[in-house]
Amino acid sequence: MKLNNRIGTLLDGNAVKDYIASMNCRGGTKKNNLLAYRLYSSWKGFEFKLPRISDTEAEIPYIPLESELNSFISAASKSLAPILGIAKESGARIGEILRLEWKDIDPLQNTINFRAEKGSLNRQCKVSPNLVSMIMAHPRKNNRIFQSKSGSIRNRFQLLRSRLSVKLQNDRLLKIHLHSFRHWYACSIYFKYKDILLTQNKLGHKSLRSTLRYARLVNWEQSDEFVCKATQNQDEAMKLIESGFEFVTVINSVSLFRKRK
Repeated sequence: MKLNNRIGTLLDGNAVKDYIASMNCRGGTKKNNLLAYRLYSSWKGFEFKLPRISDTEAEIPYIPLESELNSFISAASKSLAPILGIAKESGARIGEILRLEWKDIDPLQNTINFRAEKGSLNRQCKVSPNLVSMIMAHPRKNNRIFQSKSGSIRNRFQLLRSRLSVKLQNDRLLKIHLHSFRHWYACSIYFKYKDILLTQNKLGHKSLRSTLRYARLVNWEQSDEFVCKATQNQDEAMKLIESGFEFVTVINSVSLFRKRK
């Protein structure tokens, strides 16, 4: 229906080709659209020859700061905050998050099982106890944790983004989308471990090619400022590591940790 409104008809194959060629997306997405149109043409009884589409490089994604993602989570409603928290701590797509059921959450192990979409792989992700508590406090209506549709979540996020950018006087926030949480997660995992195969596994990518682009982005938009913590207590040290702090060194029996802002 949207394509019909844009070009005026779905019966003109050349017009459809020209419109899809002008779309600002990767070649794979264009090819999928053309394959769908070929099925439509077969249903309507006319021939449509699939043109050659080169799988061009996707645009470089915008990588926000962790503090900016945290500002979204802090300002979000009780129903939206756990969705954003899961996106940040697991790198899951919004569709994967909205398909979550209560059985997918293990509050004892602090893990979430994701059923993949877009040809990715199923995977399990470790998250923080605070996030698990936030999820478990969500109202239970049926087997699914979240009842909203993806379009509704995107609209609510856009409203939050507009309001927050004005409140914090930060125009950078307007560049952030729901998928930016996944981009940030991918870069943070690679930056922390420098292991591209581990990053591929964490994201559920079937193709390493999809993961490799993040290796070029790990230092983009990263803050050079750190939050530093010091402790002599083993339990406190473990909590710092669980919350994302990196061990630096020991000075006079005091362990020092840091985490990027």
